[in-house]
Amino acid sequence: MKRTSFAFAGLVLAFSACAQPPPPSDGIALPADVIEPEGMALPEGITDAMVEEGQRIYAGAGICAACHGPDATGGIGPNLSDAEWLIGDGEYEQIVTQILDGVSASQATFRRGAIMPPKGGSGITEAQVRAVSAYVWTLSH
Repeated sequence: MKRTSFAFAGLVLAFSACAQPPPPSDGIALPADVIEPEGMALPEGITDAMVEEGQRIYAGAGICAACHGPDATGGIGPNLSDAEWLIGDGEYEQIVTQILDGVSASQATFRRGAIMPPKGGSGITEAQVRAVSAYVWTLSH
């Protein structure tokens, strides 16, 4: 009888320890809408939903994939998935500006004459440009 009580007490302790969620490793809980690609937080104001929408626009209405490739590794337009930026510094607001303004022939260092019209020539809205920019930012960070 004593063995059964001792074993039962041990099981109760073991199960109660398992029922507790483990504490965060650094003691800080992140909001659910923050992606951390390789430990890096998204720029302020960018959410998972915005990045996902940007990915859909990139592949669809934004027609970005036509020049930058479906995997963003380049084609007519440069690779967007590496850390090398031919124009600007690759920061989120700079990407937004670049897509809104486009790339002139004089700026087109990747393939001489391969311009990118404002908004990629697709007519997407500024909000859609911001979503695409959020997605592109995640590709290279």
